[in-house]
Amino acid sequence: MVNNEKKKITLSIPVETNNTLEEMARKHGMTKSGLVTFLINQLKEKRKRFYF
Repeated sequence: MVNNEKKKITLSIPVETNNTLEEMARKHGMTKSGLVTFLINQLKEKRKRFYF
């Protein structure tokens, strides 16, 4: 079973970035939180050298 513990956070991002995030999430049928998690996981897989 996967540990799916969550922590609520607040981010300050530019309005334009938020609009893009909302549009991408809507297009892919995801929540903004789900999209951010997906994108971070994709980056982690492709760029493992950035994480230590």
